[in-house]
Amino acid sequence: MAPLALLVAFAAVITAATGILTFRRRDETPAALPLTGALASVTAWGVVVVLMNSGTPRPWLDLLVVPQFAAVAGTVLSLRLFVDAVTGRPFRRRRTLLLCVEPVLLVLTVALDPWTHWFHASVTHVGDPERLSTTAGPLFWVHTGYSYLVIVSAALTIWHLRRTTSGLLRRQASTMLVAIAAPFVANLTVVFTPFARLDVDITPVAFAVTGVLFAYAVLHQDLLRLVPVARSLVVDTVSDAVYVVDSRLRLVDVNVAGRAMLAGEGCPQQAAAVVGRPFADTVDPVLVRAVGDGEGQSVVALASGVQIDVRTRWIRDHRGNALGRVVVARDVTEQLAAARALQEANETLRAQVATIEKLQADLAEEAAKDPLTGLRNRRRFVDDLTTRLDLAATAGQPLSLVLLDVDHFKAINDTYGHAVGDDVLVAVARALGGHARPEDLVRYGGEEFVVILPQLDTASARVRAEALRRACAEIPFAVEGLRVTISAGVATSPDHGSTPDELLLRADRALYEAKEGGRDQVALAD
Repeated sequence: MAPLALLVAFAAVITAATGILTFRRRDETPAALPLTGALASVTAWGVVVVLMNSGTPRPWLDLLVVPQFAAVAGTVLSLRLFVDAVTGRPFRRRRTLLLCVEPVLLVLTVALDPWTHWFHASVTHVGDPERLSTTAGPLFWVHTGYSYLVIVSAALTIWHLRRTTSGLLRRQASTMLVAIAAPFVANLTVVFTPFARLDVDITPVAFAVTGVLFAYAVLHQDLLRLVPVARSLVVDTVSDAVYVVDSRLRLVDVNVAGRAMLAGEGCPQQAAAVVGRPFADTVDPVLVRAVGDGEGQSVVALASGVQIDVRTRWIRDHRGNALGRVVVARDVTEQLAAARALQEANETLRAQVATIEKLQADLAEEAAKDPLTGLRNRRRFVDDLTTRLDLAATAGQPLSLVLLDVDHFKAINDTYGHAVGDDVLVAVARALGGHARPEDLVRYGGEEFVVILPQLDTASARVRAEALRRACAEIPFAVEGLRVTISAGVATSPDHGSTPDELLLRADRALYEAKEGGRDQVALAD
């Protein structure tokens, strides 16, 4: 057996042992399973390479090409899934299935290659013992280019992680970049070096190095699986002190304000190098007790007399597994002092509350109006109609309701544009308001308008509705060819109903009859 083949065999033993270790730790981190898959694929790849250089008989030697490239495809796929896991990318079944398409097609292509020669243009047996010497076919280069693209995309993902982290985390990301670059360079060497000069595929050796480094980062320094989830909460520019603690109660990240708080507590050396140390050995014991074992919120006083508000919450991955906790500590010394001062200024506070209540009342009045027409909206209108109906019933007087709708309003919008449509609504609102009596009430909603006519029976209400219809028909517009008409339905209480819903329903039916009857007219409720 060639020395390089022995090296590959040794690498396969290492990846197999590391794969078993990562599989046993699969419940601790979502990155363990895809890493186990990558290590298993590399192990299979290495075993096949060893068999292909160990005097395997010719029929079996030819068949080993299929598991060889199946292992190659599995390695690339698992590597991409592993990078997604450590960088916090949520699992997507559809995306994973798409990534599996190329490996399936690759295995089928290699299996059929003895008849098609699309993957290997030629296959010869050389040496003693016999080994395979191949020349690349077109689909070999397609597979190689695809695999390189997947590995480069994984490297770019880690590069982005490196740019968004700092300190120890950035160094870890840098290590991962080196680890992922090793097999890339090794495979480039194998692919582009003639068989006469390099007759053993050494890529599994480089992948063994990568797998071991990745396993070390995930299992021993399991910060990378935590930081992508928590880093979006750790912003160096915020004034609050933020600490990220992993499941082993180690401090895995801290922002600038957090380091400043540690230095303020007389721990400048700790503040300079705290990441990776036990949380209890890094911060004030009072803060440790405030954090406790789960989530919560409390206000405590540090040894320096500074009062801080401490809030703790869990960090979980997309499966709901607890990865660690985020601790946010805010200096509230001045706030508490200000609160005590506010308690001594009750009179000023009462005046401010009264002002706020007045502003709220003004805001509620503005909220009851349509911003386009300035008329009351439906919510306030129903309240007003209920009040008017109660007063009319008490006084024994009728109350009529006119429901008006702009004819062919959609066609106006489609023909002249929504800006002109808005101008039409505003003009109709002004015409209705200008011809309404002081006691009348006009409301707008969509392209429909409603006018409440107190003390008018059906006949009188119809006269008023006709006057409103004519007033709208006479509105001049600057747009050439634009003429607006309205249809109206009239209902009267108590003849057609005694509640807002009953009256609006009967008026709406009458409006529908007016539109069915040719529009630009007034119809009465039955």
